[in-house]
Formats: sequence, structure tokens, C-alpha cells
Amino acid sequence: MIKCTVSVYLQYIFDANKIRQIETEEQIMRLKQKKIYLMIMLGLFLLVSGCGSQTDEKAAAVQQEPVNGTVPEKETASAENSETSNLRGKKILIAYFSHTKHTQQFAQIIQQNTGGDLFEIEPKNPYPTDYDTVVAQAKQEVNSGYTPELKQDIDTNYYDVIFIGTPVWWYTFAPPIRTFLTQHDLSGKVIIPFTTHKGSGLSGIDNKIKELQPDADILAGLAVWDDTAPKESDNIKKWLQGLNF
Repeated sequence: MIKCTVSVYLQYIFDANKIRQIETEEQIMRLKQKKIYLMIMLGLFLLVSGCGSQTDEKAAAVQQEPVNGTVPEKETASAENSETSNLRGKKILIAYFSHTKHTQQFAQIIQQNTGGDLFEIEPKNPYPTDYDTVVAQAKQEVNSGYTPELKQDIDTNYYDVIFIGTPVWWYTFAPPIRTFLTQHDLSGKVIIPFTTHKGSGLSGIDNKIKELQPDADILAGLAVWDDTAPKESDNIKKWLQGLNF
């Protein structure tokens, strides 16, 4: 009986120690798991932080680099200010072609705000007044690159700044404007386009002028809808102020 009791007691002690050992091992395992978990989380945190830093650096680099040759907005503003800061006091010519007198109204508003000289670019043979007829003629002339003979000319050497106004015909300037631009060398001068249109805006006319006058400085132009120039006089004035007039 005593042997049996001792045996049971020893077995109990053995089992208790074993249980404590198992519990200790489980605690150690849990600690190891927690340690591994913390290390993984730390690694992920460092990885995300590193990627975020690189992304921020790349984003900053993109903001500083020109996109398709375009200077960032702040730098563009500085460049335009430097180009136009000396426009006040310059000799200004406002040359325009106007078939329906809408572009003429635009030109007159520019003249009132800048004091420049007005010059109407007129073809020697006037365009027909019938809408369909002039549309068909304009299409043919634009497609062929026709340069109609002008009624009169002007000495552009006297001027520093030249506004060039035109209605938009078939997504470009009217043929008399092409004649004017091909007859004069405007190298070193400032050219500012303005247009009247029925939905096509400037139609890239600034770029087309640059093709014919590659050595001139082409500044930001303005387009107004058809016959609305008188109603847009405030916006025209703001545009001119933006050009430092």
C-alpha cells in the first residue's frame, strides 16, 4: 500500500513537472512567435516607409521636370513675366483681317487698351458676302496655301509688338493673314494672336504663326466667340493686363 502511494505521489510530481515544462515551452514558443511577428511588422514598416520616401522623391522630380517640353506653371509665369515686362512703352501694331467686322471690333478694344496703331489687312479682291460662297472659297484657299494679293501694306520695321487678328477659317487663320506673315520678316518682334470663332477657339494659330515666323516671340493669344467681343471687353482687358499692358 505504501509503495503504491509513493508510486502515485512520484508519478504526480513527474506529471506536474512535465506540465510545468510543457507550459514553459509553450510560453517560450509564444514569445518566439511574438518576436517573429514584431520583426515582420517592423520589416514591413521599414519597407513601406522606404517606398513612400522614394515615391515622394519621384513625385518631386516629376513636378520639377517639364512634361512634353512644357515648363511647370510657376516657372512659366516667371518666363512670361520676364518676356512681357518691357511691353509697356513699346511701339504696337494691331494688324487684323475682318470679313464680318467681328474681328475688327476685337482689334478696336485692343487699341483702346494699348494705344497701338490699327491696320486692316484687306485682300485686293474682296471676299463674297454670301456665307456659303465664302466658306467654299476659304476652304479651297486654305487647303492650297493660297496667299491673296493685299490692297495695301505697312512698314512693320517701326513696331516692336504686333497683334495679329483673324477669324478662324477652316481651323486656321484666313488666307490674307498668311500673305501678311509671308511678306514680312518679324524676327525678334513680339507677336500676339487674337481670333474670333464659332467653336474652334485659337485652333493652334499661335503655332502656325511660329512656323512662318520662327524667330519671333509668340505670346499667349485670346479667342472670343464670333460677334461677342464687345461683351467680352472686360476679359480682353484682363488678358492684356496679364501680358503687362
